[in-house]
Amino acid sequence: MLCVGYKKSSFTPKGENTTITGYNIYLTYPVTGPDGEGVVADRVYMTEAKLAKCGYKPKVGDEVAVVYNRYGKPEAITKV
Repeated sequence: MLCVGYKKSSFTPKGENTTITGYNIYLTYPVTGPDGEGVVADRVYMTEAKLAKCGYKPKVGDEVAVVYNRYGKPEAITKV
């Protein structure tokens, strides 16, 4: 997956007084299979805590791998 952009984002969960900060990371990767061609674009949200834990700082042009947890949420991102 290729990092084509990122944007810092923060939000406050409903009913809480804490703010969660992180990044929307925009990624592209080639379409697979006979039903399409070109590239697909995805957005993943990673909190600053998760990014610090996996040691990745978003940078445009990086080839990355995203690891998802069993619930389908991004758990880690690493530079390939």
